[in-house]
Amino acid sequence: MSFRVKIRRIVSFLNEISMTLTEKNMDFPEMFEDYEKYHANINTGKVLRFDLIKDWILPNSSILDVGVGDGLMSELCLKNKDAIVSGIDISNTACEKARERGISVTVKDINYGLGLKSDEYYDYILLIEVIEHTIYPQKILLEAISHSKKGVIVTIPNSAYIKWRLQLLRGYSPRQSFSHLHYWSIKDFELFCKKLDIQIIEFKTVLPPWLLKFKNLLGWQQCWLIAPEQKNKDIKLLSE
Repeated sequence: MSFRVKIRRIVSFLNEISMTLTEKNMDFPEMFEDYEKYHANINTGKVLRFDLIKDWILPNSSILDVGVGDGLMSELCLKNKDAIVSGIDISNTACEKARERGISVTVKDINYGLGLKSDEYYDYILLIEVIEHTIYPQKILLEAISHSKKGVIVTIPNSAYIKWRLQLLRGYSPRQSFSHLHYWSIKDFELFCKKLDIQIIEFKTVLPPWLLKFKNLLGWQQCWLIAPEQKNKDIKLLSE
């Protein structure tokens, strides 16, 4: 990374901190009555997330995108990885957006599990900004792992990010999405996986290598490739 890019990132970060400390409008974001209105007003896809996880996905893989949202992530996998992609989402509005991108989707409520058939397997199952919205995330993670051949890819907001810490210091609960039911820091999610006997195969965040030491404080976006312990060993053997 060039010195100029580093300076730009530092300036951008300092501006965000300054705004967090001085912001007066602390209204609740994304305060919708249901997920139909949520997806009618919010575009969930971010190219940045695909850029973080794309090296984990082998070409021509089968993928289930859980919580497909507006379908951007699925579309990028389809176009850049020649993947066979299908998606599920609780929202009819979200599924319609994904269909417009050419994704095969099913409307399904996953709060109590994915409800996959016993013989239904995918190379990868994506849980991109999903489990924090669900009632029983541990059930969803374990079911996803048992139906993935190469791993499950998870992204969640880092609730220990400095912006949210500063909002709490000012006396406000962190102003993440109003639809979140669970909150994890990067350290929390590592403990969560350990509790469930899930192995973290690889981790990525938006930070440059020289700042990874402070990822729990400075990383606002992060991704994990996870699998059970035995599957993790098998993946390592295949990659050697």
